[in-house]
This record gives sequence, structure tokens and C-alpha cells, in this order.
Amino acid sequence: MALGLQCQSTPGVSFEIILPGAIADQAEWMELGVLPGACPAPTELAAGIPPTGAVVRVAFQKGDASPPPIGDLKKASYAFAAAARGADCSVLATGCMEVDVTQARDVSITLNATATPIGACAPSETCSAGRCAPSTNPDDPGIGAGCSMELVGAGPFAVPLDDSGDTASAPAVAVTETGFLVAYREYDPGQGVARLTVAAIDEGGALTVPTQTMLPGQCPAQDESDAVGLAYLGGTGIVLSARPSCGPSMSAGLDALMVDAGGNVQKTTFNPSADTLGLSNAHAATLTGATSGWLAFLDDSAATVIALDGLLTQGSPAPFGGARPQTQAEVTATDQMLALLAGNGSTLELALGAAPADGGAPFTMSGTWGAVAAEGSRAYVVHDGGSAAQPMAFSAFDLGGSAAAASATFAPPGQGAVAGGDVAFHGDRVMFAAEQPGALSIVVYDHASTSPTFLTSVLLSSDARIPAQDSVRDGRLAIAAGDSRVLVAWMTAATLGPDDPVGGYALYACAP
Repeated sequence: MALGLQCQSTPGVSFEIILPGAIADQAEWMELGVLPGACPAPTELAAGIPPTGAVVRVAFQKGDASPPPIGDLKKASYAFAAAARGADCSVLATGCMEVDVTQARDVSITLNATATPIGACAPSETCSAGRCAPSTNPDDPGIGAGCSMELVGAGPFAVPLDDSGDTASAPAVAVTETGFLVAYREYDPGQGVARLTVAAIDEGGALTVPTQTMLPGQCPAQDESDAVGLAYLGGTGIVLSARPSCGPSMSAGLDALMVDAGGNVQKTTFNPSADTLGLSNAHAATLTGATSGWLAFLDDSAATVIALDGLLTQGSPAPFGGARPQTQAEVTATDQMLALLAGNGSTLELALGAAPADGGAPFTMSGTWGAVAAEGSRAYVVHDGGSAAQPMAFSAFDLGGSAAAASATFAPPGQGAVAGGDVAFHGDRVMFAAEQPGALSIVVYDHASTSPTFLTSVLLSSDARIPAQDSVRDGRLAIAAGDSRVLVAWMTAATLGPDDPVGGYALYACAP
């Protein structure tokens, strides 16, 4: 048993936190961070676990008999830092222990009371999962009123599947009743294994990762650089991942997983399909009902859409977007229409209709990449194709219209060329996410259902509380918006190097 544990490349580690008796009654939240290297100075821990740099951060209420697990860690030496917080998030006690998990499997951290508790939340905030966040009381005018884009929470994703480098999909995000879901896939081409992660992020910004799923039927040295599909509606979510052919006994197709709002997998199935199936970033799947929806994919470089019935595809696939070769295929649906976006690397085509066959003449735009979001009878497309000074553009199209209802070029607040972007449309606001060298940003427009006007923008890389984006590349990001929150998620790159983090997320408050 001992030898088996030592041979694991990512050993599982458990922990215990010992509270000083003097503050045991006051403590409400326990916070644990696993940091690379040595323990921070006590003065740094006085405000709790540092907001960036942690490999893993978990938080739970004192007395929780089943706290969130640390999970697997790469063999290395880490600083296990912990803090006890009061009901107002003030830090009451801290402690840290340096442990080499090459051998150790259990970590015990003794806390010492702080001289003066600091870090209490402001009156307009609430302490959620050990961090201050805008109040979730819907009657509180401080919940991102006027789309203030106040940071609610941020953090990194889990440790990589393999520390020598993975192939990573783009992330996909979806709104739920309790927050958001994020899904992404990692693939180790050397060992021929793939892992799917579905994480839940609550309205306080806390991330929970249930058991990750190892995908079956994998082979070494395959191309698994495409995205995953994710959609959620009415208490049920679906995650879709393309599986390449793996020899004569393993056909290509779709791994489909049904998930709940917590990211827990309820059911799985496999749909055999074409050998060249690939999913595009962020908007590969959409749901129109509890058991119905649509999937867009590339089949031998042709943009294609097919109906979904539960976890199974239904009927025959329908091509859209013109002649091959196409480089992307996206779909989104509202209660009024279906929106299909295709691209061939220089031109984008958007079709709007009640079904794939009745979209009419497509709207065309120039762009090497694009993304689509829709609400009601209006769809927004964001794409490149602007000038050097304003490298991004958007266009709004209405069902039954003959031309764009609104359009503009704009510059995100970062520097340099835009590698990729995404769009979310909710209520009367539209949000655009952009990736530039070493930087991510969000640009918000108001009056999106009529005449969009610029409202505000945020540069994620300027906020030290958000995981660093120094090495982001390849434009792998996604954005989603709910009634009072906006989530942006990103993967560092399509091919992760040994020192690359997998990616991360940032959650903002944006209310009417």
C-alpha cells in the first residue's frame, strides 16, 4: 500500500485544522489554501489566504463533517495555510505548515489567534464561503446596482491532469438557479487519457468541483484540441465531448453527460457519429426544453447542426454556413428562434429562424473568429475585423430583419491583438469578453435590446485578487450572465506547458 501511494504522480491529501479554544465559539468559516513553496509571512496571512497564487483553496463552515476535499496534488512541497473567520469574514486565527506530499498524506495545521481581527465585510457585503461578496438579498440596492461590475470572487481551476503538459479544451459556461456551471476537458496525448471537469460556482464566487470524470475509449497521440458543449435549463444540464476514433473497436462519437446545478454527473451515454466531429468554443450546445435542444459541430470541415433528445442526438444532421471548409459552428436558442453561426476563417454567416431549414438568407460579417448569443428575437455576434485601434466589432440582428439592427467597433482595455472573445446577452445588457496578450477584459453595453450604448469595462489583469493571466494565449475563454452576476472563465492555452496553470474564473456583480 505504501509503495503504491508513493508511485502516484498526484497523491490525494487530507487535512485537519486545530482551532485555539479562545476563538472557537466566534469562528464561523474555515479557509484552507495550498500554496506552492514556503509559508507566507504571518502579516500576509492576517487578511486570510492570499487571493491569488493558491494551487487549491477550499472554504467551509466550522463543524462541517464533510468539508470540500483538497483533491490530488502533484508530488512537491507545499505551504498549507489556514485561517478561521468570523461570521463577518474577519480573520480570527491563522496558521501554516510546509509539507512535502511526496511522502505525507495527512496535514495537521494548528491556528494561532490574531492580535486584531481584520478583513470584516462592508455593510453592503455578505460573508459567503469565507469571502466578502455583494449581498445576495435581491432587495439590497448594493448588489451590483447599475451593473457596477464589482468583483465577487475569483480563483484558479484544478491542478492539471499531467504536469508535463496537457491538451486543454476551451471552457464552456452556463447559468443555473444557484450560480454557474463551467466545463472543460484535458487530454494527455502521451498516455491517451482524457478527463472532464464540471465545476459549480455559486453567487458568492465559491467554486466546487465534484468528482472529475475520466472519459472512456481514448487513445494516445490524438487531436483533442476542440471545445466541449455545455447547456443548462430548468434543473438539468448536459455536457458534450467529442471522442475521436480509437481503432476499429472504438468508433468516434459524443460522450454525453447529464449534470445537476452542482456539477454532479447523473447519467452518461455515448453517441456514435462521424470520425471528424469537433466542437467550437463556448456555444456548441443549447437547450430549448428539459429534454430537447441543439448541437452544432464541424463534420469533415462542414458546419452542421443536429437536434438533441435528452442525451441522444435525434434525426439527421443539417448543414449550414455555406461550402467547406468551415472553421467554426455555434448555436444558441431562445423561446422565439434558433441562431446558427458559421465561419470559414475570413467570413462569418449568421442564420436566424424557428428551425435550421427556415433561417432565410444569412447575415454575413468579416472575421477570423466570432461568437453568438441571443435573447428573445435578437442575436449578437462579436468578432474581430475592426481596425488596429478598435480591433473588435459587434453586430445585432433581429429575427425577420434584412440588415444589422446595430453595429459598432470597439477596443477592449488590454493591449495588443485580440486572440479571441465571447458574448453574453441578458436582459437589456450585452457583455463582450476579450483575450489579449497577458490580459482578459469585459466590455459592457447597455440598452442592448434597442440601441446599445457603452456602459463600462473591466480589465481582469489589473486586479491582484484574480489569478494571473500572464501566459494566456489561443483565445480560450467564455462568458455568461444571469440576473445579478457575470462570469468569465478561461483556459491558459490549447497546449499547456509544464508551468502553465489550467485556467481560472472571475465573477462580477451586475444588476439592473
